[in-house]
Amino acid sequence: MLSVRVHSNREQSHVSRETVGLLLKILNERDPGVLEDLNRMGHLAMDTAKALRLPDHEVERIELAARLHDVGKLTIPDAILHKPGPLNDDEWEIMRTHPEAGARIVAAAPSIAHIQDLVRYHHEQYNGRGYSAGLARDRIPLGACIIAVCAAFVAMMRHRPYSDAVTVVEALAELRRCSGSQFHPKVIEAFCEMFP
Repeated sequence: MLSVRVHSNREQSHVSRETVGLLLKILNERDPGVLEDLNRMGHLAMDTAKALRLPDHEVERIELAARLHDVGKLTIPDAILHKPGPLNDDEWEIMRTHPEAGARIVAAAPSIAHIQDLVRYHHEQYNGRGYSAGLARDRIPLGACIIAVCAAFVAMMRHRPYSDAVTVVEALAELRRCSGSQFHPKVIEAFCEMFP
């Protein structure tokens, strides 16, 4: 007879973190230096979820998903992923496949399958103009809305070949400007309040 072992919450959390750690190492091998940004994403997402007074299990789920939100980029060709300038329409079409690919990757790991919807929908926009499902407003999981804000903030703070890094003040101003269109207003409010 086949016996099934039920894991405690502590054991499940440990297995989840081991799986996340492995995937983060793979991402860092593909794109050296990305680990710092992903760890920052995890902390910002966790703090934002706490500021919104979400339950502890949801805070942890959002933190894990924030760290792995771009795992689907493992499926994107280097020529697109590391292109030193803006992407053309065909390249953008390929890049827009990474949330679905990421959701499939995390769904394949039972210990982190519970974060797949947050990974899948992290590029949705509050106004419905995001991708990959075109969800809007409250149809977007709140955790995915949190990840979208944190990802935008971290991206604005990073120097890229085609754009300079901005200051914290400038990044927060841009997030506020996009509140209610690209980003969930309650998430923007909670996120911005974390910065004095």
